[in-house]
Amino acid sequence: MREPPRSIGRSGLPTLIARRLLPPLGPAQSDVWVQGVSVGEVELAHTLVLALRAERPALSLLVTSSTPAGVGLLGQRFRDLSPPARLQPFPLDLSPSVRRLLDSAAPRLLVLVETELWPVLLRAARRRALPVLIANGRLSERSARRLRAARRLFLGPLQALSAIAARTPEDAARFASIGIPEDRIQVAGDMKFDRPLPPEPPFAARVRALAAGRPILVAGSIAEDELDFALSLPRLLAAEGISPFLLLAPRRPEAWDEAARRARVAGLDVVRRSTDDGSGPADVFLLDTIGELASGYRLGDVALLGGTFGKRGGHNVLEPLQAGLPVVLGPSIWNIRRAVEAAGQAAVEAGSAREASAALARLLGDSGARAAARSAAQSLFLRHRGATQRTSRLALELLDGRHRAGRLA
Repeated sequence: MREPPRSIGRSGLPTLIARRLLPPLGPAQSDVWVQGVSVGEVELAHTLVLALRAERPALSLLVTSSTPAGVGLLGQRFRDLSPPARLQPFPLDLSPSVRRLLDSAAPRLLVLVETELWPVLLRAARRRALPVLIANGRLSERSARRLRAARRLFLGPLQALSAIAARTPEDAARFASIGIPEDRIQVAGDMKFDRPLPPEPPFAARVRALAAGRPILVAGSIAEDELDFALSLPRLLAAEGISPFLLLAPRRPEAWDEAARRARVAGLDVVRRSTDDGSGPADVFLLDTIGELASGYRLGDVALLGGTFGKRGGHNVLEPLQAGLPVVLGPSIWNIRRAVEAAGQAAVEAGSAREASAALARLLGDSGARAAARSAAQSLFLRHRGATQRTSRLALELLDGRHRAGRLA
């Protein structure tokens, strides 16, 4: 049995910091450097890289990430790329670290996924006349306010941005509000809509056997302060006459052990993806790996989205929607509001934990409502495809020196 994917553990953190401080020197230079800070951005980087390679199969690539989880995912997502990409941690935003990697890779284009505004790196890119593209540009109002407040610090670095492929008109307006010329900003759409539906995960048969015919509730990207609510759902829903099997995916690796402990305290039998044999009965399947949640949603009947019951504004709502699941969300959705509104009846907003439990009970007990949600989600994805191709064309124009501000190829 193949070892399940994992992230760099805490024991590997000093090594990661050392590699970011003193970036490894690669054997060859790279045409394009793509940076994704963590797991979600690495997934988008992979989507964009596939589009770039479809246009230019020999394009040489450097792909980096900043967090332990993101670096751990690089090897999984890009291992089958041919010719292979150079994969390594993103340098610390210090002049010697940035200079070392730029000298080694000598990229002709730098692509920063979503919101990656590093002053030292951007200043270095400007000095070297290195074009910089923000792909899938996302900027919250909170971040925009902070950048406007620190305008003196960021004025020079922001001038290094050659083009921004923004997700939405609102994102585009916020980038303009921090001082980026409007003719460098274009609305390309959200590349998350272009990601292919992943195959069923390797643990699919195991989960279905453990569920033993019970409906499967996927609680995805659950923050630590949302764990107790998620783990209370089997009991709350049982009171409504529904006994679901819970597939629980905490947001952060640091919460995996705590999630297992709290589940047992709550009287739930837990099987862990990474360690347990799972041959006996269980109430909870704990997804304690990186990079498998999107495929895990394919096993579910209904999803509960983490980051919406605290103050985080919500996490990736498109993954469960793409898998055809109706999604129940809490009141904190400022980070994903546009996607939630566009999803229609596929996304059910709940103002409290009690309302969320009632919504889950209704959906788990109503196959017609689930079918309607699936149809709404399919329509959403059909309407919003194409951002990756638009962003890929823009990247290649910048690479070739053909880009003209104010238009999208």
